Amino acid sequence: MASDSDAPRGKTASALAAARERTASAYDAARTRASDATRKANEQLSVYPLSAVVGGFVLGALVGAMLPRTERETRLMGKTGRKVAGTAKDAVQRGLDAGREQLDQLKSKAADTISEAVSGLASGAKE
Repeated sequence: MASDSDAPRGKTASALAAARERTASAYDAARTRASDATRKANEQLSVYPLSAVVGGFVLGALVGAMLPRTERETRLMGKTGRKVAGTAKDAVQRGLDAGREQLDQLKSKAADTISEAVSGLASGAKE
């Protein structure tokens, strides 16, 4: 009679072991895909380092533009300040345009990389 009660336990243990194996396999596949996606993103940044520089410049310019001017700044800078501000605004706009273009390219490539990783992860989990 002891063997009759051990049969369900053996099946449960086998099912549990199989589930652990599938989980470990899916986890390894996910780690590999995530590592590949990270590597590809780093490669894209190394190919388009200018986009990171432009993005930083644009962010700094936007923060600087949002800060209020002081009376002292206006008094000391006068006409020169207005000329510099106009030139800076033009440069920021050109930087924004160039940055948008490169960021759009980078986003597109990143989306493709992530899509490939998710697809690979989904197909790996099915196996």
